[in-house]
Amino acid sequence: MKIKHIPRNNQFLINNCIRLATKDYFDNLFLLGDLFPPCIDLTDVYGVFDREALISLFTVFKGFDCSSVVIPKSSEETEAVILSHLFHILPEKFILVSPSLTEKVLSSHFRIQEKSSEICMITDRKRENFLDSDHSLIHASLKDLSRIDEFYQANHTFPWSSIQLESNFYFFQEINDQIVACGGTHFETPKLAHLGNVLVISEYRGKSLGKNLVSTIGNEILKTKRFITLFVVQDNVPAIRLYEKLGFSSYKNFTLFSCVSV
Repeated sequence: MKIKHIPRNNQFLINNCIRLATKDYFDNLFLLGDLFPPCIDLTDVYGVFDREALISLFTVFKGFDCSSVVIPKSSEETEAVILSHLFHILPEKFILVSPSLTEKVLSSHFRIQEKSSEICMITDRKRENFLDSDHSLIHASLKDLSRIDEFYQANHTFPWSSIQLESNFYFFQEINDQIVACGGTHFETPKLAHLGNVLVISEYRGKSLGKNLVSTIGNEILKTKRFITLFVVQDNVPAIRLYEKLGFSSYKNFTLFSCVSV
């Protein structure tokens, strides 16, 4: 097996990568998100080839301070080849996401600094239970980018990249010329958008801003997409209950690993 970098302008191979990833659509959410705009503009795509046939892939998103690696479910042999190759292309620290790789397997290749267990939740047009859109929220545009970027940076939000604003799903609440709440998506595909970066500053929590923000973003997404997905930390019970009231249901648990090359 050989691993080759796939240029973003090689649409034939990118389409083949998409075809492989869509076999397990919801398990490969992050992988698919990296293969479509806007995220693909900051993503390196690598194909795993066996006798010139593409059999698997992985992506490295470089829009964050720390690179994010997404590896799909593959054979043990293929996963071992990918993990060995990461040493040659990644900086010392990175985040790794995979629906199948275990801590035991990863720890034989890298030192795991931290891990986060998160629940993937899903809703769709049939089950959505959002409130009416809050018209006091401002639909963000690129002219708002610098202010939104400052808002997230000041509140130490991760993962946030300014390229995510290009999805056109971001909304924010402004009070006395100050952004107090904002949210949007992490990535999108033709079929879905992944809700994320929903943040209300502490002094304005408990005022239904978060619920209104999620509902407004969700209503906007469902104008053009069939599904909405999101990740929520497994022990964040209040957030899980809120999303369930808005029509989301749990799909699967994922673990995000913060890794260091050793």
